Amino acid sequence: MASPLPSISHMEDNVTRAIQVYGTGWCALTYRVREYLMHARLTYEFFDIDHDEKAHEFVVAATEGQRRFPLVVVEDDVMTVPTIPQLQRVLDAHEIRSEREPSRRGSMA
Repeated sequence: MASPLPSISHMEDNVTRAIQVYGTGWCALTYRVREYLMHARLTYEFFDIDHDEKAHEFVVAATEGQRRFPLVVVEDDVMTVPTIPQLQRVLDAHEIRSEREPSRRGSMA
C-alpha cells in the first residue's frame, strides 16, 4: 500500500523522475519491478542502495529504520516491496502512462 513520502530534503533535490526505484543489483524483487517498468516503457530512476549512501539512508528512513527493498516512489507515494498489481494501481492513480505508447489512431487501408 502506498503511503506519503517522508520528507528528506537531500533526496528531494536530486529526484527528477516521477518514478524512482531504490534497491540493489542482486535483488530479484528489485529486478522484477525494474523489468516491469522497462517492459511498460516507463521512464524511472534507479538508486542502488549498496553504492549510494544517500539512497541507503533514504530507504532506512522511509522504512522506519529497516533496510527493506525494493522501495518504489511514484510522485508523492512510497511503496515498500510492492507487488506488480499494487505498483500498477498506484501508476494508474497518478495517470502515469508510457512515454512511447503506440498511437491507436488511423485507419487500416
